[in-house]
Amino acid sequence: MDSQIAKKIQSLSTAEEMRNQTKLVMQPYANWEEYLTPAPLSIAILGELVFISSIEDFSINKNPPKDGYQYIKYPDSFRACLMQVCNSGWWAFNEAHKNMDQIRLHTMAVPDYMKTAVKILFQDNDEVVKAHLPDQLENIRVIADDCLVLANSTEKRFTDVINIIQELLEACVNAQFFYGEELDTIKKKIDEAKLRKQSAEEAAIRSEKAMKTMEEQLKETQENYKKAMDSLPSGWGMIGMDFVAGLS
Repeated sequence: MDSQIAKKIQSLSTAEEMRNQTKLVMQPYANWEEYLTPAPLSIAILGELVFISSIEDFSINKNPPKDGYQYIKYPDSFRACLMQVCNSGWWAFNEAHKNMDQIRLHTMAVPDYMKTAVKILFQDNDEVVKAHLPDQLENIRVIADDCLVLANSTEKRFTDVINIIQELLEACVNAQFFYGEELDTIKKKIDEAKLRKQSAEEAAIRSEKAMKTMEEQLKETQENYKKAMDSLPSGWGMIGMDFVAGLS
């Protein structure tokens, strides 16, 4: 009975129809450009992070969580956090490269198993089908399980990178808020210092003007004193004046 069903299916399904059906089934997974394009861009961004991390360093450990950070290892150094992202990203891409190569090697055997399975299905002997088909399907299942383990391992690596980046972003936003408050406080202190400086400069100008005025007044007083002293008669002058007064 099973062999008759297989023959009917074979007569109804041509190779072209099977290829078209396979295309329809695999279409959602066939847009490889969309999946592969972000990889070079991500690697370029990692390079930019390495460059940025070499410029300036500061702490993002402002008001940390009560239980501490789960993924960030060095919150006191933004440079170290960027290097952690870069290193974790490198390991993720490296493992993805190795695991994808392993998946490629595993899946290379699947077409042969599928061909063998199809040949077995089209046998007229049901006993042969029952005896040999499960082995071929088991081989495909083992390969699928191995590929699933490799894919999950790769996904976990990239999930770890995403978690680090998300926690780093949260810490940066939090630090930006507190640094903003500190910056406002510093700006207020700078403004106060500028006002004090301006007041001191104005006071110094007033003092300088007052000193000049006092110097001018002192100089004028000294000149008047000198003139007064010069206008006084000397000792012989006083005697002459007394003699003239006595004659008169």
